[in-house]
Amino acid sequence: MMKKRILSAGLLLSVIGTVQAQDKQVVDSIANTLETRGLLTPKGQFEIEPSFSYSQNTSNRISIVGYSVLPALVVGLIEASDADQATFTVGMAARYGLTNRIELELRAPWVYRYDTFTTRAASDGGGDEVRRFNSEGSALGDIEAAIRYQYNLESPPFWIGGLRIKSDTGESPFDNEVNDQGIFLDPPTGSGSWSIEPSMTLIYPSDPAVLFGTAGYTWNLGADAGRDLDDDGLANDKFNLGNSFFLGMGMGFAVNNRLSFSLGVNHRTVFKSSVNGQKTGSILQLDSLSTGFSLALTDKTALNMNLQAGLTEDAPDVEVNFSLPISF
Repeated sequence: MMKKRILSAGLLLSVIGTVQAQDKQVVDSIANTLETRGLLTPKGQFEIEPSFSYSQNTSNRISIVGYSVLPALVVGLIEASDADQATFTVGMAARYGLTNRIELELRAPWVYRYDTFTTRAASDGGGDEVRRFNSEGSALGDIEAAIRYQYNLESPPFWIGGLRIKSDTGESPFDNEVNDQGIFLDPPTGSGSWSIEPSMTLIYPSDPAVLFGTAGYTWNLGADAGRDLDDDGLANDKFNLGNSFFLGMGMGFAVNNRLSFSLGVNHRTVFKSSVNGQKTGSILQLDSLSTGFSLALTDKTALNMNLQAGLTEDAPDVEVNFSLPISF
């Protein structure tokens, strides 16, 4: 029974929630596909989860400063830029089952970022000029706390409500200094503001698979910036990151009593941010496909892996996460 629980809490760990179902080895297999937990920690049980994740994002942009003589002829300066951003995160999470229906969680990440920016100026009469800028650094990320409540324990579908609160302990992108090219001298490791995220997870066992879905809303609180954001010469700007809502769905399968895997799709819409009450930027659409597996190593330990591939331009190209939940 313990091995089944480890397996199930496996594929429902990394990106979404968990549940307590009749066939736990299948139900728990969905853990790594969404961004919440499922199968809650039993009453009085304690669990720690070290994790490691890697994220890679590449973007290309072409800017034209000049005017068009003909639709196919541009007079002026053409600048092409490429940005490669790699993020490594080492985290530690602790969970405790307050009751069979209520789970508490605390998570702390350490973030290392290495960003490379390449610009190439052409059509300026002086040949191509390639310039490269690097930005790297590491620091504590945003610490998170969460509480989850499972509404029903006996019969499916299983419903789990969650509330996550994210702090601003990481280095803020609105405080860190930038160079003349607008590149951070020390990459930020946090979002710069507190946020509150309510969510709801549904898990429905349907032999031989387990269907799951999640939905939620992220509300970002406003904060003060440590530098001038609107170029008015004043450094007392206030910013408010755009709120967002997210949806996710997929299914999990148990291969045997030790191994399970899941497939899913995730979507998040991020609304415009604001600086001093004025909307800025654009609405972002982040979509990704994800797959994950969970392997029970012992009755109290499992190895989980989750891979996400971005489908839209705004989404990270790839994200890989490994975690090792250990129950006590």
